[in-house]
Amino acid sequence: MKILAFVFSLISFNSIACSCMGYDIEEAFKDYPVVFSGIVETIDTIEVKEDGWFEYSTLKAVILVVDTSYKGMTAERIKVTTRMDSAACGFPFEEKVKYVVFAIPDENGLHVGSCGPTIHMEKREEYYESERLRVTRFLSKQIGT
Repeated sequence: MKILAFVFSLISFNSIACSCMGYDIEEAFKDYPVVFSGIVETIDTIEVKEDGWFEYSTLKAVILVVDTSYKGMTAERIKVTTRMDSAACGFPFEEKVKYVVFAIPDENGLHVGSCGPTIHMEKREEYYESERLRVTRFLSKQIGT
């Protein structure tokens, strides 16, 4: 019976979609150790062994050319990883697009999820614009502080 419950919990866990709560941009800036803006140069997939998992996971490996570092780095290019799709809290990076990236270190380097304030800098859809402006206005005040 315990084995059946364990198997069921694995199946249930894998079927749960990403669910995000809101964030306060000032708190997020304090909490994320790496914040920068940059343009995506390449997107590849990689297989990684994550702590606590029996199987390898497939992640996106995103190389960005850094435009501005707001916090935590000085590199001209940086690799971040993210899950493959939004259902797994992966961020939908696109090549040749500029983003403000909020990243956290993990066992694979730096990781970006869809629930943080990482934001597409060129998207101007009405539903997205107020969030983009909130993040970029906050960050413009952080330069030189």
